[in-house]
Amino acid sequence: MAKAKKSTKKFQAKNLKNAIEQRKKVQKYNKLHKKKGSSGPAPHAEDKRDKKIFEDMDVEEFFDADIEVPKQPTLKKQKDEESEDDSSSSGSEAELDEQDLKDLEKDDPEFYKYLQENDKDLLDFKPINPLEAMSDDEDDEDAEQEEKAELEEDKEDNTIEVTVDMIKQWEANLRSDQPTIKTLKTVVIAFKAAVHTGSSGTYKYSVTDEKAFHKLMFLALQELTLSVQKLVPYKVSSHGTRNLPSNKKVAQISTLLKSHAGSLILLLNDITNTETATLVLKSVQELLPYYVSHRKLIKEMMNAVVNVWSSSQDVETQIAAFAFLNNCSREYPKAILELVLKSTYSSFIKKCRKTNVHTMPMINFQKNSAVELFGIDQTLSFQVGFEYIRQLAIHLRNSVNNTTKDSYKAIYNWQYCHSLDFWSRMISAHCHPANKKETPLRQLIYPLVQVTLGAIRLLPTAQFFPLRFYLIRSLIRLSQNTGVYIPLFPLVSEVLNSSAVTKKPKHVHLQAVAFDYVIKVPKQYLGSRVYQEGLIEQVVELAAEFFVLYCKSIAFPELITPPVIYLRRYMKRSTNIKLVKQLGALVEKLNSNAKYIEKERSSVEFGPNNKVEAGMFLHEVDWQKTPLGAYVAVQREVKETREKALRESLESDADGGSGGSDMSGSEEVDVESEEEE
Repeated sequence: MAKAKKSTKKFQAKNLKNAIEQRKKVQKYNKLHKKKGSSGPAPHAEDKRDKKIFEDMDVEEFFDADIEVPKQPTLKKQKDEESEDDSSSSGSEAELDEQDLKDLEKDDPEFYKYLQENDKDLLDFKPINPLEAMSDDEDDEDAEQEEKAELEEDKEDNTIEVTVDMIKQWEANLRSDQPTIKTLKTVVIAFKAAVHTGSSGTYKYSVTDEKAFHKLMFLALQELTLSVQKLVPYKVSSHGTRNLPSNKKVAQISTLLKSHAGSLILLLNDITNTETATLVLKSVQELLPYYVSHRKLIKEMMNAVVNVWSSSQDVETQIAAFAFLNNCSREYPKAILELVLKSTYSSFIKKCRKTNVHTMPMINFQKNSAVELFGIDQTLSFQVGFEYIRQLAIHLRNSVNNTTKDSYKAIYNWQYCHSLDFWSRMISAHCHPANKKETPLRQLIYPLVQVTLGAIRLLPTAQFFPLRFYLIRSLIRLSQNTGVYIPLFPLVSEVLNSSAVTKKPKHVHLQAVAFDYVIKVPKQYLGSRVYQEGLIEQVVELAAEFFVLYCKSIAFPELITPPVIYLRRYMKRSTNIKLVKQLGALVEKLNSNAKYIEKERSSVEFGPNNKVEAGMFLHEVDWQKTPLGAYVAVQREVKETREKALRESLESDADGGSGGSDMSGSEEVDVESEEEE
């Protein structure tokens, strides 16, 4: 199809509408005039030509006669005839219409008076040639359509090489007090060509000079946003939201920036360093009011930023992406927040499948930053959280009902465990008892606890004890920050009855298990001394961490009575000297803390039914000053020192390609292979 000329586009954009309206008025007048006795329209030119070709003749005579079929006039002759008809009709049209109006006033004064009162424009109408009505005025209401047409013409056969001098001219215009839209358009087109360097497309501009490329990047990402604000300054609402003003230039600039968005998204998908990420994200942030109303466009942008947040190996780049998501979600919560919450959670779950000593810090950063985003609108966060926790519950139910051999694999993997841990962190952060404002997120505590307990008990084998410990820690955090009591000691004590603890261990040379980075141990660890010692340490640690939550509770002596009786009976039966020693130290600290509470509560003057006073018991005392609290604080320091050494050992083995049993990554590979099967 032939490309339309610029003059044709200008006529279509500016004068076509007026020409059509003028023609409708003429037709309306002719119709009214015909009702009052006009003789009817003149024969059409085509009818005249047909009459010349086929004169009056009967159909049968025509087919019986041996005559030659008349030929159509040549194209040139036809055009000449049409031009003669048009020129003659247009030359006398005004005179005929003016005379008809005078005759109408004489012949039917009542109808003429009616037209004067109801359709005066028809009487004042002056026939014009639409082509003569074209104007060179550039400030027209249809400028946006012309802008779109010109933006589509950025691809040319003859490309223009962008030089540093050209960029300096554009920069001078953008930095002036009144930058022009033409320069903005030029920069957008050149920038688009620059970011698509190396692609198969052909663009109006090409950027091959490295210095020119960097200057153009800076110009398009920083100076362009500043010049836009000069042309149409934002209106800031009382809530701090930037809104577009009522300005006829907004439509033109919106079209430009919508084309510019594709280049920004492409840059976001190819970010390689923090400096570029900061520059691009800042530019998008400044232009966000123009994009927020375009649902599909803003979704692509947010997904690109979330991908940077979840996949970047640089912490500073991740922080920059999170800051952008946080600012956008707080400025435009109705348009962006739900999209950001769902996108961050989904992206996080996809990326956390590979978990080891190297990836865990990044995963924890993603959890904590996503928790911050979920705190912006807690009502919306409840809706999103309920939906995803319900999905986790459905997966668990399907796994329980499915009796196949590998049904547990849908639950016993890092993605499912990280999901439960994330919701534990999110609820813990926003449901603290000290918060006076009631939050709907507290309604998620019960279903999350039930799903987590169901996941722990799904497959109670020794090989998956690390998963049990990981989820118990999540529940301990949840109980500590929400004030909700969760009976966790039975889950811990079940490990003591496992054959991995009760049987005499084998002497196998294996590396220590890093319980924080695995949810399943290889089979060669079962029955080994290193695994048995690790399990004993975890049991003692988690039992102490659970009871220390209530070390200042006025009911602590009653709380520990059944567990202490159980542990004493177990120690009498056990032949493992190391286990008995560690459990004995724990029991001693529990009893010491119980005596401390009994001494403190002996002087209180309120009864057990006074919940307010009972809740404030020892409120001013630091938990570390209690006997059990002091014991746990020391155990945490010892654990941190031991884990630091283990972490360094695992990292050195991974970097050096050691062939040893690396528990920071071997389990992850095992789980992934089972899922693929």
